[in-house]
Amino acid sequence: MNGNQVKCGWRPSEDGVFKVNCDAVSDNSSGRIGIGVVIRDSKSEVFASCSQILMANLNTKASKLVAISKSIQFVLDCGLEPCCFEIDEALIVKSIKVGTHRSSVNGVLLDDIFFLSSKLRTMNISYAPKSANKVAQGLARHAMKIDEDGFWMEDFPSVSKCWLKLTCLF
Repeated sequence: MNGNQVKCGWRPSEDGVFKVNCDAVSDNSSGRIGIGVVIRDSKSEVFASCSQILMANLNTKASKLVAISKSIQFVLDCGLEPCCFEIDEALIVKSIKVGTHRSSVNGVLLDDIFFLSSKLRTMNISYAPKSANKVAQGLARHAMKIDEDGFWMEDFPSVSKCWLKLTCLF
């Protein structure tokens, strides 16, 4: 790597804040969406993760909006706050931050995100490059291969441990 290149891997959050990465993959031929969520602390320790499968025929943007909604619900269920969210889709981050969505195609999904996020102490979402979201993507891909949702607290499915190691090298 020369001096002009920047490594864009995952970065930990500030002390006392959990970082939530989420992603979705979809297979329109089977009508399945895989959702992956990983929650880590400022020391990069995994506190919770999940792989969820949904039967829905949604486009990529809608699938990622569902992933954000599911990740907020997961945070609420786990009680891991305060937190910040990251996803690898800049237009979705902008849609959530701007908040003007009522007439959009995905308005109802954005409404769900706003409703759930109102239950959080704070809602902070930012864009992360795909290279920083590999663990969540791995969990989403894992979801496509399972029949039941998987939830892990202070543990991690072995299928994604290699992604975790790779993204923590920064």
